[in-house]
Amino acid sequence: PNSKALKRCASPMVWRTLYIPLPLTLLTILSFLVLPCAPFSMTVFGPGSETLALVTAKMVASDETLRVNLFAGQVEAGGAKKKKTWMKLISGLGPNGPNPLPPNINIATSLDGDGGLGSLLEDTSALVILADAEPLAPGAAATLLSESSTPALRKIIVVTRIGASKATGGFFGAGDVKLRECEEEIREGAKSRGVPLEASVLRVGTLKGGGPGNSGLGLDKFLYDTQVQLEKFMMMSGMDKFTVGCSVLPGDPLTLANPLVRKGRSISFDPYPDECSVIACASAVRYLLGREGTVDATLSAEKGEAPPTEEEWGSMFDKVN
Repeated sequence: PNSKALKRCASPMVWRTLYIPLPLTLLTILSFLVLPCAPFSMTVFGPGSETLALVTAKMVASDETLRVNLFAGQVEAGGAKKKKTWMKLISGLGPNGPNPLPPNINIATSLDGDGGLGSLLEDTSALVILADAEPLAPGAAATLLSESSTPALRKIIVVTRIGASKATGGFFGAGDVKLRECEEEIREGAKSRGVPLEASVLRVGTLKGGGPGNSGLGLDKFLYDTQVQLEKFMMMSGMDKFTVGCSVLPGDPLTLANPLVRKGRSISFDPYPDECSVIACASAVRYLLGREGTVDATLSAEKGEAPPTEEEWGSMFDKVN
């Protein structure tokens, strides 16, 4: 990842001038002490795709200087069990259970206390909200923003569903209205902070894949091992090997296929416009963490054995802004 750009998302570097008084027989020495900015910290939260959350965390954490926070839910709600599963998906399964997580990935299983979600939000530089499947609970966006420290938080990226911005209800669209309202709540919350806060939106349809694929950018092969249906395993592995390409469209121009059509192509890894590779989407999020300014764009699946490079993402996002 673009580490230098990512770190710019954190609190700005502080420069201080220190004057050291010395005897008059010597020249006064002026020296500059550089106090480094706070370490970059990303928190991923939301009821959207767990696979996307984990792949994004793994990609960003591949730079050991960057910290990533995830929330598995509280212990009494099964958070400890989910954390163990997430460890297997990120790091793989060893002879004695899950392999250790990279030291810069934190998985919280409580809201309060040291290591809880609240304390992690206090140093969060970027907040990634996943609402591609369902919206945040009412008021959750406001709580997240209020818990996040004003000086630290500089960027929000919302991953939502294709068509949500145009939702008006109806038989297939009632849930999308809530997604649209969630998006609006996040935007308004970002504007009300009183400090510069970039809020970008990425729109996706059906997300597929997320395993190691060709490049190892995705999760451990444990993800494939958990698939009980051969057709789904073949779809996921095919998506991760041959459909990791992506195009970027401005705004929200596509219409999500109806549920019957989506079900009919659920085991296909062909590149449909209203679908996207999990690996490509995570790669786009990682890129946007280090990009200055905001975007409102739709990601669309394309054939390809690797996700776009930083330069390719930059070129595509430049065209939609």
